[in-house]
Amino acid sequence: MRRYLKYGLLGILFFTMLSGCTLQNKKRIPSLRESYRKTDKLPFGSFIAYEGFQSEFPDYWINIADKPFDKTWPVIKNNSDKYSLYFLVTKNLLLSVDEVNAMIEYVKAGNDLFISADYIDSKLLDAVYCTLDRKSEIINEVNGKMQDTHVSMYYGDNFKTSKYGYYYFPFLNYFSSYDTTYARVLGVNEKNLPNYLVLFAGKGRLYLHVAPRIFSNYFLLSGENYHFFEYVTAYLRFDPQYVYWDEYYKNHPSGANRNNTDNDDDNFSSLNVIKQNPPLSWAFYIALAGILLFVVFNAKRKQSAMEIIKPNSNTTLAFTETVGRLYFQQKNNKNISEKMITYFYEYLRKNYFNNTSVINGDFINSLSGKSGITYSETKELFELIKNIQLQENITDEELLALNEKIDNFKKIKTDGRKFV
Repeated sequence: MRRYLKYGLLGILFFTMLSGCTLQNKKRIPSLRESYRKTDKLPFGSFIAYEGFQSEFPDYWINIADKPFDKTWPVIKNNSDKYSLYFLVTKNLLLSVDEVNAMIEYVKAGNDLFISADYIDSKLLDAVYCTLDRKSEIINEVNGKMQDTHVSMYYGDNFKTSKYGYYYFPFLNYFSSYDTTYARVLGVNEKNLPNYLVLFAGKGRLYLHVAPRIFSNYFLLSGENYHFFEYVTAYLRFDPQYVYWDEYYKNHPSGANRNNTDNDDDNFSSLNVIKQNPPLSWAFYIALAGILLFVVFNAKRKQSAMEIIKPNSNTTLAFTETVGRLYFQQKNNKNISEKMITYFYEYLRKNYFNNTSVINGDFINSLSGKSGITYSETKELFELIKNIQLQENITDEELLALNEKIDNFKKIKTDGRKFV
């Protein structure tokens, strides 16, 4: 049974390896993770958007920002005497208080800050008196409901709606409240609710956009959607001294990662790397299967079970009783009496050191003194022994009498205790 199980498991392992090799020849399903990195050509990377951004600013060197904003802003302030543009696209934007303060100061100093994210930190929104509603989009994504969806831009006096859509989760994020005294709506979602604002603060502008997927390769390559990117950037001023494309907040969306600027990916863990690379995935799973098989086949006993050997027990008494019973059943009283006398003499030699080869008065007197038994009782015992030795046939009564006399002799001692 175990042999068949072993071969069965090995067969499963072989089939798994064969399946893994077969799957390598199939087209890999692209990752749908929303990275928005400039070099990422996956559906939700921003390779196309970055190429378009460079086309919008052909005369500018695009600076790549790879540090938190509160570290970048002092550098910009020291190196620039004219306004600059900072372009930031990410999935979720979580900020520290220092970063929020730096952003507000940056805008008030006359610079343009563009932010597009599904989630914008409430500290920044509170600072500019805006409220973001994400409930509908979150519920829709949890339910996995995809559909044809679109966004619109306020361009001139009309909303552009017909060309800029695709099939995916609908654009439902919107600003539920904002200060109309210094905020203007530039775009809406498919429910005609504002999802793109420009806020004027000091000499600069803060652009808040809550549909970052329009900057994905998938959206921009769908239909004529590339023109939508042009409409979005058309509101940006086109004569900055410096232009910055953010890569830091794509890699560090959470404030928990502020001290780890060398990490290229918030999901760059060993397990995620394995999952994202099919060859590594199959190697990992095959290794797990191998470990499981090793445990299964090496957990069993490698040698036959050792028999438990019971310690030898003292069976002398049982043997003696058995032999005695056998003799008694055969009515061989003579033989029994002779063995009783022989064992008794051995007992006397061992315990009293008397020579039993000659039984006479001196012997009886010496034994009586050593044993504490009276001379007459000792003499009576040995007279019985002599009579039995002289007889050819021994009755049961005589045999029992001999046994009783010998037992009594062994039990009696001068100090009144039993002799062992």
